[in-house]
Amino acid sequence: MIVVNLDRVTVRYIIEPIFEGLSWEIHEGRVVGLVGPNGCGKSTLLRLIAGEIGSETGFVVRAKERTIGFLHQEPGLTPGRSVWQEALAASPELARVEAELAEVEARMGQPAVYGDETALARALERQSRLLDEFERLGGPGYEGRVRSTLIGLGFSEADLHLPVEALSGGQRKLVGLARLLITKPDVLLLDEPDNHLDLRGKAFLEQIIADYPGAVVIVSHDRYLLDQVVDEIAELEDGRLTCYPGTYS
Repeated sequence: MIVVNLDRVTVRYIIEPIFEGLSWEIHEGRVVGLVGPNGCGKSTLLRLIAGEIGSETGFVVRAKERTIGFLHQEPGLTPGRSVWQEALAASPELARVEAELAEVEARMGQPAVYGDETALARALERQSRLLDEFERLGGPGYEGRVRSTLIGLGFSEADLHLPVEALSGGQRKLVGLARLLITKPDVLLLDEPDNHLDLRGKAFLEQIIADYPGAVVIVSHDRYLLDQVVDEIAELEDGRLTCYPGTYS
């Protein structure tokens, strides 16, 4: 199944095209290595797929009800948060539902609500809808998944309390990756995720990509990593995209 279809898309830098009339299909469950010279537009292409920028021509069609997660070269972490708080905030929708549930429960404790059958019935109905949404968003066990994801990426229990400002470049990348893995998007876009990672971090990354159930597009200059994880190569050069089956080598 095609999860993203680029049909004759064009993106320009000022007046010069980065790529023009480019078409590409990304298929469910495939791992694609996006390669090409520095400055050829690989990051721009990922931003287009993610919906961060638009195309001057053609269409970008994303499969209905499929989600896309994008790990930038420099993940945008929120200053003042700990590693745990940053990862826990991976699902704003879930945080919203939890806040609304707390509000409903507080209202149900008010005499004006529990003493009024109609008002109480409305509150109970809203609570039921919110609980269904909480379940759909993976709320039960959410904190456990956040913790196991961070530990699985190599963070210790003590590391979870570190402020994000104190993290190395590699650790920041892993926190950004953790946020994506927690939400499990159908399409995972990774822009040089191996930058700043030590050998252990690269081993974690390789295993994550190999086991990921959705589609993955990875930009990397590490030939070994690409040979280990990709099913196909998409080479971007001079505004043209050429796809090859198999690994980088």
